[in-house]
Amino acid sequence: MSYFNPEHRRRKSILPLLTLGSLCVFILYYAFAANQRTRPILPENAVRPHLVHWLEENPDAWPAQDPIFNPAAVRRIYQRTDYRLLWFDNYSLSDSANDLLKQLTAASSGNPSSMVDYRYHLGYFDRTLQDTPQHLQMAAVLDVLLTDAFVSYAQDTQLDRIKPRSRPRRGITPVQRDNQGFRLVALNTRQQQPPAEPSGRKYFRGYDRAANLGGQVRSRSYAREYNADTTSQDSGRRYFTTTRRQYRDSNSTSNSDSRVYYNQGRSNTAAVPIRSANSEGPYYEENRPYGNNVRALRNELQRLREMSASGRWRPIPPGPAMTLGARHPHVSHLRNLLALYGDYESYYSYGGTDRNRFDRGLHQAVVRFQRRHGLRPDGIVGRSTRKRLNLSPTARARIVEMNIQRREALPEQMGSRFIQVNIPAYRLKYVENNQVKLAMNVVVGKKKHATPEITTRVSKVVFNPTWTVPRSILVNEILPKARKNPAGMEKMGYRVISGSGEQLPLTPQNLSAAGAGSYLMRQLGGEENILGRVKFEIPNIHDIYLHDTRARKLFSLTTRGYSHGCIRLEKPRHLAEALLRPQGNWNQWRIDQLTSGDKTTEVDMSQVVKVYITYWTAWVDGRGNLNFRPDIYGKDGLVDNQF
Repeated sequence: MSYFNPEHRRRKSILPLLTLGSLCVFILYYAFAANQRTRPILPENAVRPHLVHWLEENPDAWPAQDPIFNPAAVRRIYQRTDYRLLWFDNYSLSDSANDLLKQLTAASSGNPSSMVDYRYHLGYFDRTLQDTPQHLQMAAVLDVLLTDAFVSYAQDTQLDRIKPRSRPRRGITPVQRDNQGFRLVALNTRQQQPPAEPSGRKYFRGYDRAANLGGQVRSRSYAREYNADTTSQDSGRRYFTTTRRQYRDSNSTSNSDSRVYYNQGRSNTAAVPIRSANSEGPYYEENRPYGNNVRALRNELQRLREMSASGRWRPIPPGPAMTLGARHPHVSHLRNLLALYGDYESYYSYGGTDRNRFDRGLHQAVVRFQRRHGLRPDGIVGRSTRKRLNLSPTARARIVEMNIQRREALPEQMGSRFIQVNIPAYRLKYVENNQVKLAMNVVVGKKKHATPEITTRVSKVVFNPTWTVPRSILVNEILPKARKNPAGMEKMGYRVISGSGEQLPLTPQNLSAAGAGSYLMRQLGGEENILGRVKFEIPNIHDIYLHDTRARKLFSLTTRGYSHGCIRLEKPRHLAEALLRPQGNWNQWRIDQLTSGDKTTEVDMSQVVKVYITYWTAWVDGRGNLNFRPDIYGKDGLVDNQF
């Protein structure tokens, strides 16, 4: 018998291979886990060359889009710390940095219309701090901007630039010195004793702001304590305290038209019940000229044509963002362009000598241009502002021509009382006798649910309205949610409505009938209603109406196209009061009462108030300013204006 006969060959076991493979997998997993737990080490002086280059040798080489607003103070701080990172623990933000970001965010929330967001670099931090920075240069840039924001916040607090509702109480400063350097002071809602030493004047490692100002710290021209107690001397008027949101009446007031006054202090007078959370406060008429006549548009069209023919217009070349304090050759170009548009009146009127320096006068001109174009008025020439600046006079003339046609399609006299909603401007105006009495931001339809152009009227005002869900929204959005969580949808007020009008629970059978079209679905009036507390019915074939909303944060955005076609109002109660005043005793108190609870109340309009839902991408306002807005629905057919 041959030894090599396959029948006598012994089979080898696979157990050693499995053991070896398992051991390799275990070693690899252990190495990976150990690597995940290892934190990258940032050398102590690794960023020194970058900081010296940016702060000392070549400030124009600063790589970030956000500028350094306090270069002298920031440079002095890093000189004293030998150009080390101040806000990082290796490649992670330190606890002090996280506390500082929270403090800056809290201060910015009370100042939505100011420049604090940009001065504190909050937008830059939001974009770059989503992930832990792993690059040395990125960590250095973030550290410098955190220091710059720290200095800006300390200055704003000391100079009372932060509004009273967002800044700390007097006697409490954002930063306090101690033996270990500096630390943030948490805000305390209770009154605290004044500190033993004025530590708020020294906000970073011995830097004394009072000493640098010759011992005199600048302050406002008036002295008004945020927590000071004030006692009213006028017993016949009603006051409204904004800080505590309480109403008080020293005498009984039978006249509902009695004026309301604001007071930021406290009062020893006993307070009456706190106002409703649904209230928008007292309504004051604005009384601004309406304008918007076609003759002014024709004059602007002629001016744009002359500007185009003159050859003076030149776009701004690509380059860095420009803001107050910047020095760049493009600044002179920007100055000439704004003077051509009419936003910059005269260079010499501001007393400057360097045309390449972004001075206060140029900042005001940029803000004026941004307001005319619906941009955020922050005075920063970034990407969006640069695109609008570079819209040529020829393109602007074409836009004005199209809007002349749209304006001529409406009556020359639009009525003694009317509402105009301009879709591209996301803005509503209520006008009486050619005077704007009320204006507010609105949310319009997104591009696939475009709000149509309509001429109609207000037929009725509905308080605590119900909402019958449209078929498309029912099938695509509401029914899947109702099948997944019927109890939660019922808690929000959703009911299936039978053919006889009976309200049915959200059972699987009733939901199937609603999906098949046999039943309707309706949301009852109340706090959770998607239409909010007020709805204005305007008859039209598109089933569009004006209404309140629970999504209040959308009104602070620059672009507000989020609805399914209806128009959401920022101040619906003020509009209801303005419309219903001629019909009797309608005031804030009555409307606040009707918008509480869940009872639905309908009020028919006794007078005709026209409603014009327009699509104007260019118009001349009552002050004679030519305004432009982006072509959000693409109706102009001009790509240059579709931002």
